[in-house]
Amino acid sequence: MACVKFIELKGRRILFIDFAFSSMKDIISTIEEASLIIEKQSPLSVLCLVDVRESSYDNTISEKLKIFTSHNMPYMKVTAIAGVEKTKKVIYQAVTAFTGRKNLILKDTVEEGANWLAAQ
Repeated sequence: MACVKFIELKGRRILFIDFAFSSMKDIISTIEEASLIIEKQSPLSVLCLVDVRESSYDNTISEKLKIFTSHNMPYMKVTAIAGVEKTKKVIYQAVTAFTGRKNLILKDTVEEGANWLAAQ
């Protein structure tokens, strides 16, 4: 089930958005929850880790992710995304093209993404 929470790693506070193995309904509700959390943060302060492994996406989710990513741009320092493969790469490319964000970094695993963020 999708969730959003802060985790601590190597003294760094990381917002973990877990979409792994989640239904589209759960992803939509987690996007809404994450938006409320993110908009309460200081500008350019959020280190974010997103896990999209084994989750399903359609055009509705793609559009919601574009809006979510664009809306949260002022708060994000950098975002590491794990599990982007196959059709999710097309969605990733659409989101980055739509938002112009250059601080969305792909990582192979959640652990790699978390460790990379902790080093920022």
